[in-house]
Amino acid sequence: MIALEICLCSDDHQRLVNNVARVYLAGGERIELCSAMVQEGLTPDVEAISIARKAFAKRPGLMVMIRPRAGDFDYNIDEIDLMLEQITQAAQAGADGVVLGVLTTVDSYTTINLPALKKLVAASHELNLQVGFHRAFDAVSNRKLALEQLITLGVERVLTSGTQWGESSSALAGLDSLFDIVTWAERKIEIVVAGGINPNIGKTVLSSLAELNGRLSLHAYSSVLTNDDIATDKLDALINLL
Repeated sequence: MIALEICLCSDDHQRLVNNVARVYLAGGERIELCSAMVQEGLTPDVEAISIARKAFAKRPGLMVMIRPRAGDFDYNIDEIDLMLEQITQAAQAGADGVVLGVLTTVDSYTTINLPALKKLVAASHELNLQVGFHRAFDAVSNRKLALEQLITLGVERVLTSGTQWGESSSALAGLDSLFDIVTWAERKIEIVVAGGINPNIGKTVLSSLAELNGRLSLHAYSSVLTNDDIATDKLDALINLL
């Protein structure tokens, strides 16, 4: 079964209550909770996580962004320590999982920061949190190698549009790359497809990747919003697609 993950901004707590409730009632399986979406998503505050947990009731799909600052994903030791603290706080506030990404770049060649990721994944799993690797994946120089590393470390999901990080293209522009990524994954990790996902784009993506029988889900944000509020009709259209 293909799941639908909805990204929600946590900055307005009252709006968050309503938006989480609408996703819950519509049958959305997962939420990715972020603050500061104008900065591509940062770690939400503890109160927001608690609010989302209560509104999402007992459904095991509350994923929390762990991203301590905007900009690149090459973090120093203090920032990694902060991420470890944020993971603990997310678990204590009721999260089911975390979404994160750590990279390193040498001579314009970007790879996963394996020592840092090992610490973050181990800490998350010790707290019974699932781990998703966010679209930092789309910034690596060798996606096949990165995917193998994520699988080896036990990361449950990876978010990707198939396009290069920083581009404004939708998942339609990344279909060829997505085909490769799902093939390489061999059902060992779930591929969460992002990038302008709406009913039309989602339908094309799913039909294009259907023959691979991969572990897939869709990730949507702005396409289900009207004036920052979840629009039930838009959300239902995506859910009905699945």
